Amino acid sequence: MRHAKIVCTIGPASSSPALIDQLIESGMNVARLNFSHGTHASHGQAIVTIREAAARRKTVVAILQDLQGPRIRVGALPGDIEVQADQRVVLVGGLLRAGGQLGAQAVSPRPAVEIPITYPALARDVRPGARILIDDGLIELRACTVGNGSVECQVITGGRISTHKGVNLPGTAVSAPAVTEKDRDDLRFGVTHGVDYIALSFVRSPEDVQVAQRMVADCGGTQPIIAKIERAEAVENLPALLDVAAGVMIARGDLGVEMGPEAVPMLQKRIIAEANQRRKLVITATQMLESMTKAVRPTRAEASDVANAVFDGTDAVMLSAETARGQYPVEAVRVMDRLVRAAEEDGHRWNGRSAFVLGQSGSIPDAMCEAAASVARATNARAIVVFSESGATARLLSKQRAAVPVIAFTPNDEVLRRMTLYWGVTPFIMPHRQDPDARVREVERRLKAEKLADTGDRVVLLSGTVAGQPGGTNVLQVYQVT
Repeated sequence: MRHAKIVCTIGPASSSPALIDQLIESGMNVARLNFSHGTHASHGQAIVTIREAAARRKTVVAILQDLQGPRIRVGALPGDIEVQADQRVVLVGGLLRAGGQLGAQAVSPRPAVEIPITYPALARDVRPGARILIDDGLIELRACTVGNGSVECQVITGGRISTHKGVNLPGTAVSAPAVTEKDRDDLRFGVTHGVDYIALSFVRSPEDVQVAQRMVADCGGTQPIIAKIERAEAVENLPALLDVAAGVMIARGDLGVEMGPEAVPMLQKRIIAEANQRRKLVITATQMLESMTKAVRPTRAEASDVANAVFDGTDAVMLSAETARGQYPVEAVRVMDRLVRAAEEDGHRWNGRSAFVLGQSGSIPDAMCEAAASVARATNARAIVVFSESGATARLLSKQRAAVPVIAFTPNDEVLRRMTLYWGVTPFIMPHRQDPDARVREVERRLKAEKLADTGDRVVLLSGTVAGQPGGTNVLQVYQVT
């Protein structure tokens, strides 16, 4: 089985019932809904389509809601604007539409172009000398003067500026809250419609995550928060963020723009290692198979990128534009599935356990999970079976990176879907059974039915003495299937 999970972004290229069905068949474990685009109506329909497709295929698919956050963008332009090095441009904060050209100034013999920026506090946050990047850093400006709600800039690297292109302010402390009013409205929508995870964009501090957690609770939800690491402040506060968030997403696009592409490879390794040491989820995202938006095959560099993320120990790899608006969404998932499987097969060949070293947590459940992984290796067990009320034990066991599949049973549908993001875990529903013998008989029946074990195979069972008690895992036994 494939251990690392695949997250697919749903968009215009993949939102139909037929395409969703094919994505699931090809290996999609988690469907990502990007709330930077689309409407509540379109996302609501996507949720229904995903749930129906998963039920039709009798499988489990989680839904990840990705909030937009304080994304700064170029406003509406009458057409694309070409800017050249040394030209003067004026960015006007808070405008949604362009106001036209300004008169020629001393900075440049060419007319200064007025560009609307959707962020009202632009002139309040930016200081003279600050770098301003547009369109993933393809265009670079330097702030010269600031005042009257606008920022006069000199073009350092020119290019074509289009409506809605992203704007980054590396080195500038952005005063906008991490959870905007749009995010609040979207979050309420997500909780109401039963998404399984919520990703928070442009996180800077643990307080940002806690604000979102309180909002989820106020809406009556229990959705875990995934903190997206895409700003320097998030990297600086990584240990504190991992203390409060359920996991992190390495958003390598904005992270590379903010901190430079040369910083991304080592940051990826560091973030994955720290998340694993703290037993938190980690998703590696952005441009993993970017060329497959237009080509049916990936580049060799992309294949290596996916393999390295697997070797680093990521829980999941993510497809963005490849499945949202690419020409080959299904092929991209199939290629990702093959790349991950090949990397895992080779990885186990040169490393019998995992590509990282776990830190010591000191908890009884974690010690039980470590023992289960060790016993499974020593007894040549076919699988590890865990009974998990909240999913916590299954997640801890996942972090042990056992060489055998982890089969997780839970009575909770929400927990069932969340566990599909866990590395190496295959989740199933099982109602409470107080009688231990009846529970084992049901496990045996399900393992045979799903072709996960045969008569004579050994499996390691991890459970609690009292069924239905979260956090009560305290029993480990080796069982032979009869």
